Amino acid sequence: MRHKKNVAKLGRDRAHRKALVTSLVRSLILYNRITTTLPKAKAAQRLTERLLNRGKRTDVAARRYAYSYLNDHKLVKRLFDEIAPRFADKSSGFTRIFLLGNRPGDGAQMAVLEMTVKDEEPKKTSRLQKTTGSGKKTPARQSKSKASGKGSAEVRKTKGNKKQSDKK
Repeated sequence: MRHKKNVAKLGRDRAHRKALVTSLVRSLILYNRITTTLPKAKAAQRLTERLLNRGKRTDVAARRYAYSYLNDHKLVKRLFDEIAPRFADKSSGFTRIFLLGNRPGDGAQMAVLEMTVKDEEPKKTSRLQKTTGSGKKTPARQSKSKASGKGSAEVRKTKGNKKQSDKK
């Protein structure tokens, strides 16, 4: 029995395990979300939480600690300047794990590991928002009365800015 053994072996020796977990954390810092197996996600979550906690400090020792795992100055800069300030008001819970089910090939439990606070990116709205009863999509800016009228003709603009109606 593995009583009080906190390290998940992941079927690898120490050096291979450290390289694997470091690679997962690097990907998580780059992409804010990764898909992997559940035990690997849990191992990567532990290191990520530690690095993000250190990332809230601004001293050189914290940066050197992060560099010892990430081995990339650009990732350390991204961690300290972009990601860690988003979690300034939190003391833990920087990442979360969602279960996806079993992988078809070998039945391994899959999971998504992601940052809890998202980037402030502008939301992209879809131009085609709704479908009408006939299965055609209508533009989002078109009013409901034009889209849902019975037997109404579509109004299109042509190159000469003249409106034409096409009967269906």
